[in-house]
Amino acid sequence: MSDMKFCIPVGGELGTSTSKFCCDDKIVVFSSVVGSPLSESMEKSWRLMNRSPDKRWIRNLAVFDESRNSWRYVGAMTRNSEKLNWFTHKGLIRNFEDAFLAIKAGLFLLNVEREKEGKPMKNVGLGFGITVRHGENILEKFFSYIKERLVDRNGHKMLQIKAKNVATDEIKDVEIQLDFSVMQYQAYGAYMAILFSKYNMNVYNTYVIDIGHGTWIKLPIINNEADINLSDSVAEGMYTITKNISEIIFETSEQKFKIPEQRVMERLPLKEYKIDVPGVGVYDFSKLLEQESRDMAHRIVEKISSDIVTLSNRGETIDYFTVIGGGAHSLFDTIKEELGTFYGWSKETANERVINPATLGVDPRFINCVGFMLLARDQVALELGKDVDPSFKINHVTSDAGEAT
Repeated sequence: MSDMKFCIPVGGELGTSTSKFCCDDKIVVFSSVVGSPLSESMEKSWRLMNRSPDKRWIRNLAVFDESRNSWRYVGAMTRNSEKLNWFTHKGLIRNFEDAFLAIKAGLFLLNVEREKEGKPMKNVGLGFGITVRHGENILEKFFSYIKERLVDRNGHKMLQIKAKNVATDEIKDVEIQLDFSVMQYQAYGAYMAILFSKYNMNVYNTYVIDIGHGTWIKLPIINNEADINLSDSVAEGMYTITKNISEIIFETSEQKFKIPEQRVMERLPLKEYKIDVPGVGVYDFSKLLEQESRDMAHRIVEKISSDIVTLSNRGETIDYFTVIGGGAHSLFDTIKEELGTFYGWSKETANERVINPATLGVDPRFINCVGFMLLARDQVALELGKDVDPSFKINHVTSDAGEAT
């Protein structure tokens, strides 16, 4: 790895609803879905009729898929696809081709952001998370799959990316040298971020609870290693809560109007718990949300408590817990209370033992990809024989749902 001093650490993860990639102080976020594109003639017609002022790559992205010898729409652009293929299903990667396409999309979009500052990515070291139910064998298989699709040039492994901005019809070819890729279980990224910040590189046993749109993941980290026997991905997430709320609103409105669960979901980050039901009026679902959240938190802690007993029988204890993912905004406090009840903690102890990622300066939705960037950064430091830089600060988040923040 002769060029390691030029290597840029990147972290990435494929979530149930969104995929996130991180480099330095930047994160790109796009929907975890690919789709077949319109025909060439229909694309031309679409461009003529498209009145959206948003011509950014992240909103209008297609990536060429060599395995199928065709273009594929990625993220927001898939709204024009007849058939959608989500990268994951019940928390598990559907197929390696789509996962590889997602990595290409993530690296390309990060490169677009860096090019704005005159810092294109030439060499990359990738830290990446795989959902835990796959097990070690799938980690190795996916790693091999990636290596087989790199182009060897004078001993260097090159990742070739062909991308198209469908709105402008611009095509870009980007070639990035992949110096290495290091993979771990998906929720391990959060542990790395906490290890680098709160723990000051000291090792503490940590239980990560990652709550996504359609799944939640449990991952105990014992002595710096993921406990694969207790790790799991459970097919229940924020969608479970919002779907139940949507159905209850439908029933209580005498089945006059069905509120799409997505409309409920969109209000949660804004802490807006009222929704207008045509023909009925404004419906306040705050109490419903509180009850559904408490029920789900109770089910989560029931599974965790079983793991705690198993670990105790092995002579292991958990020092800290953390709740991450898109569901952390709604469930963090309730899970903390449930854990406090299980352990008999005081409020002060619960506040110390259950870590809120926001106190570390990173949104719970993004802490995994930040941690995987740190994992890659650690690998670079090891290769160069230098101390790793434990600091991180996210200043820019670019999403296919809106402008950069």
